[in-house]
Amino acid sequence: MPALDHIKRSPTGDSPTDEDRSQAAEPQQSRQSSVLRRLWQRSGLNAGILAMMFKGALAPTIAIALYQSTEFAETYVTLGYLVAIMSILSFVVMPRAKFVQTMLFNIIGICIGFCIALLSIYCSVQARAHTSPSPSTGPKSSSGGPSPGAAVAPYNSSASAVCAIWLFFNIYLSNTLRASRPQLQFPVIMYSIFTNVASTYAPQFATMTQGIAFARRLIEAFLTGFAIAIGVSFLVFPLTSRTVVFKTTTGYIGALRGALKAQVKYLQSLEDKDAFGSPPPLAEATKIEHEKLHILQKEKEPSLKPSEEAKALKAAVASLGELHGKVTGDLAFAKREIAYGMLDASEISELIKLLRQVMVPIIGMNSIADIFTRVAERRGWTVHADDDTEHPERSEEAKNEEKEQWSEIMRTLHRPFETLTGVMDQGLHHALLTLDFEKKPKEQRHKTGPDTHGSMADVEANGEAIGPGDAGFAKVLSAKIDQFYEQRKVTLDTWCRQNGMNLPAVHHQGSQHSQPGPGMEFTEHQRNQRRLYLILYMEFLLWSTGRAVLDLVVFADRKAEQGILKKRRLIVPGMKRVKKWISAALKTEDSSADHAPDTSESAGINIVIGDAYQKSKDPEHLPPTTAWQRFGNIIRMISRILGSQQSAFGFRVACATLSIGIVAFLRATQVFFVQQRLVWAMIMVAIGMTVTAGAGVFGFIGRIAGTTIAMCTSYLIWYIVDGKTPGVIVLIFLFTFCEFYFVLKYPRFIVIALISMVTQVLIVGYELQVRKVGVQVAQSSGQPAYPLYELAPYRLACVSGGMLVAFIWTFFPYPLTARSQLRKDLGASLYLLANFYSCVHTTVRMRLSGSEGNPDDKHSPGRRLDKARAKVFTKELALLSGLRQHSAFTAWEPTFGGKFPRQTYDKIIQEVQNILNYMALISYASNILHHKDEGDAEQASWLLTFGRLVRSVNVTSQELTSTLALLSASVTNGNPLPPYLQAPEPYQLSQKLEAIDADILHVSHITEPGYAAFAVMQIASSLISDDMHKLINNVKSLVGEVDFSFHVISSSNDSLITDDGVKGKLE
Repeated sequence: MPALDHIKRSPTGDSPTDEDRSQAAEPQQSRQSSVLRRLWQRSGLNAGILAMMFKGALAPTIAIALYQSTEFAETYVTLGYLVAIMSILSFVVMPRAKFVQTMLFNIIGICIGFCIALLSIYCSVQARAHTSPSPSTGPKSSSGGPSPGAAVAPYNSSASAVCAIWLFFNIYLSNTLRASRPQLQFPVIMYSIFTNVASTYAPQFATMTQGIAFARRLIEAFLTGFAIAIGVSFLVFPLTSRTVVFKTTTGYIGALRGALKAQVKYLQSLEDKDAFGSPPPLAEATKIEHEKLHILQKEKEPSLKPSEEAKALKAAVASLGELHGKVTGDLAFAKREIAYGMLDASEISELIKLLRQVMVPIIGMNSIADIFTRVAERRGWTVHADDDTEHPERSEEAKNEEKEQWSEIMRTLHRPFETLTGVMDQGLHHALLTLDFEKKPKEQRHKTGPDTHGSMADVEANGEAIGPGDAGFAKVLSAKIDQFYEQRKVTLDTWCRQNGMNLPAVHHQGSQHSQPGPGMEFTEHQRNQRRLYLILYMEFLLWSTGRAVLDLVVFADRKAEQGILKKRRLIVPGMKRVKKWISAALKTEDSSADHAPDTSESAGINIVIGDAYQKSKDPEHLPPTTAWQRFGNIIRMISRILGSQQSAFGFRVACATLSIGIVAFLRATQVFFVQQRLVWAMIMVAIGMTVTAGAGVFGFIGRIAGTTIAMCTSYLIWYIVDGKTPGVIVLIFLFTFCEFYFVLKYPRFIVIALISMVTQVLIVGYELQVRKVGVQVAQSSGQPAYPLYELAPYRLACVSGGMLVAFIWTFFPYPLTARSQLRKDLGASLYLLANFYSCVHTTVRMRLSGSEGNPDDKHSPGRRLDKARAKVFTKELALLSGLRQHSAFTAWEPTFGGKFPRQTYDKIIQEVQNILNYMALISYASNILHHKDEGDAEQASWLLTFGRLVRSVNVTSQELTSTLALLSASVTNGNPLPPYLQAPEPYQLSQKLEAIDADILHVSHITEPGYAAFAVMQIASSLISDDMHKLINNVKSLVGEVDFSFHVISSSNDSLITDDGVKGKLE
């Protein structure tokens, strides 16, 4: 008790004064403020998120408030609550370009649904007319109806059957389209709601006048909800796709800065810590237990505990990949947008390209820890070494010696690495300030002034150093990079002299320094060469990062000098981009949570792999040559569509919908269906059905919980203010405001939050509607008016029933499991990896032959190849990110039979990620082989000689492409691998080049950029080979391997036994 302690410490012992009380209260207040501060930081709330929460809650609040107008209530009567629901499902928090595209599809879809609804009503009316007595002799129409002028008629079985057929057809077709076109997720949900409401009321209409009146009121309610959403989206805290890209880019640059800092911390940690790690400690055990554990360690895959610095670097690089995938996905919408800004579409694309050029070498530096781990694995340092005189390289002394070598190397590189990293961090900060992504400090604004053409002398004249945001900073950065480049020459020369690598004889067996014997000298040379290559690897990547940051700084300064960043302008996409947008909107495109809310639940992602992956040559049919054969292909195409996975999903949704809808089409239950509002159970089926069972389990549990929470919040909203309309409207806004927090911060809960908000509006909005129009009018649709405390449980039961039906049909008649989808997506990632390597292979070959052409020409081979390579790289990053989340999501799926090999899948995903990074590094490093410095004749001569020698030994091969394609097919189809499949061996380019020209790789050339690039390509190729061996073994453990081996177990007969122990007879 702080206050009591203060009293006890009072020197006089008198009662505490006001000053004493205030001093005693200060620590408690500070603790409370610190707790609140931590909670605020943990929540992730900021001004932008609060604005979007306000924006999302405003649309349904406006719709409910509008219904309190008499004219509005008389227009929509019992359909008024649909206006608020449509304003929620319109998802006004989407960026403008995505919102406009989705809204266009929503409006088009609802208009199509209106036309089809009229057609189904017409068919129903005709069926009734042909199977019922004339109106003059038959039963009279009942009074009232779902809307004014839409009186209902008695039950007719023919009309009900016709409407049931139309409902099934509508739901099947729309959801098949939904599965094949991720961008149509929200429009299909809207269409399904319209179709379900229209089809279940259509059998009750005796004339087209009644049906048209109902359909018109229904579409007016939908379009009014859309109109409110459009107004809120455009007028209240407008958010453009360009703004999203710029904010993500700001975070991207911040992540690059964080990765640079984590990188230098890791490299500095190698000065004192063990670069090769240490095996897990052995428990106190007897000698026998020690031997058992030693054997188990050898049998298991070696594992070393990474340092905290290595973990931080890995996490920073992983966040880079996710941000790059996100900003690239949003870029397409930002380029299509009409905006009033500074950078146009081409400039934004160039900016993202420059950031990618910075990211690739940083990702390459992340592999340093992996390289040391592999060295430790090869030399047997991953387990506790015993006294092994036959393999002295595995001893603790050998490891300590190697550790000291690298500690000394890293101490030598400490200062230049730290200096260059610091100035690169400043360069990234300069780009943020110059591009106006981050506001300059006031004193810096006065210092730099409006003149962007200032020189270094102008700033130095004021006695101030040039910093980020100042004119002339690019010169400072360039000078630091050049200083690092010159300093590395001295560092490398010193290291080579200390290790005896400065003599030409070191490259020849039989050197005068071969006192321990030729074999030992060759081994030591190999080790020194590998150390040299790794030093070159680190220095080249750091230098390349600096050059990429310099390009980014130059880009920002150039835009500032051109005056583009001084004033805003109207930016309108050209006709070519509009045409591309229209064609892309109708085709299958990469999906995200904004387009496909159900994929965000399962952490799945839809990536368009390409026609070559989707299509295959038909081994049973030759290409058509006649008109009849082409017509036959059309017939076969129909059968393929009907047998596709998308068609199967549409059929499941249609069956699930009609499982509930059948109640509306039977004589004994039609009235019950209307009274208990079971149409919303059907709507929840359309919203809640997911492609995979894993998402079905999570969605079912989450949506029931969300609906239960909505029931509870409805009680709070209504009874806190005792049902007073103004208070109810205010509380609806507050609760919806809070619920949008989960939509924005936790995309996995998008559908759960949406269903919760919709249920909340269904309960509270309906009660407000009954209060406004009166009980008699409210009951004219055939639905009794319940008080809220009874209506809320009915709504919960109705929605829960729909969720249960959706859950059942996700598993019946066979489950579309998340695990099988994960396997197919993994096969797609292997295919993309093969595609990417093919691009890299062609890129290296073209650069070595000098046939890339002008990189500034959009139609040159090199430029087109670079665009294709970047596109595949981005798709692969996005797919791998989704695969990791998808793998974690498989835990929600029930298991029948053996355990799911999730660890193996995770290993394969990580190996694909590693190989992708190393391939990107090879492509990046090879870029320097065709950049010949005209000012340095010696360097240009060495590059020409090196390129000629590399072309003569045919360094590139497509064998890796074939292997990856084969692995992709096996994983996708679940077929075993062919026997004796081996990973392509790394190409021993060093030995082959030395055999042709012993001087080409002499250490006298190590300062050449091409030499360092060659070292990077060599190391990356070796790492790819290592990961390919692991990848093949892990794929074999998943799909198996075809085994033709037999072993003779007796020489007296011809009995054989296979490796699996299955006996057979030799025929």
